[in-house]
Amino acid sequence: MSSVPSYQHGGYRPPIHYAADQTKTMEDTTQAYYQADETAARVLNQMTAQRQQLQGANNSVWGMREATEKAKREMTELQKKYREKKQRLYITIGLLALTDLLLLLRILQCHGNFYC
Repeated sequence: MSSVPSYQHGGYRPPIHYAADQTKTMEDTTQAYYQADETAARVLNQMTAQRQQLQGANNSVWGMREATEKAKREMTELQKKYREKKQRLYITIGLLALTDLLLLLRILQCHGNFYC
C-alpha cells in the first residue's frame, strides 16, 4: 500500500476552515486595498501641493524677469537722458566760455574799459 492517503482509505479530510480562510484572505486583501488607496490619496495631495508651490515659484520667477527687464529699460533711458543733459551742459559751458573770451577781447581792445 502507498503511504499517501487516498479517498478510499479515509485519508480525505474536507476543508473545514476553507470559508473562514477565504473570508480572512478577502478581509486582508480589502484592508491592503484601502491602505494603498489612502496612501495614494496622500501622495496625490502632496504632489498637488508641490505642483502649486512650483507654479507659484514659476510665477514669481516670471514676475522677477519682467521687473528686471523693466528696470533695464529704465536704466537705459536714464543713461540716454544723462548723456543728453551732459551734452547740453557742455554746449552751455562752451557758449559761456566764448562769451567770456569775447568780453575779454573787448576789454583788451578798449584798453581796460568796456565802452570804447
